[in-house]
Amino acid sequence: MDTVAAYAISAFIVGFGIGIFIAGLNSGAPALWACVALIPIAIGLLSAFGPR
Repeated sequence: MDTVAAYAISAFIVGFGIGIFIAGLNSGAPALWACVALIPIAIGLLSAFGPR
């Protein structure tokens, strides 16, 4: 059950980053928001598939 919760949290973090990316595409500075979106996406992927 702990593993399922950990993967769910990681998926939420990645989804949050994707949401920032999509919202950033409609903003005045899409390149900036695309770079900002990479931070939570990388953290979520690292927490899901990183070293344990």
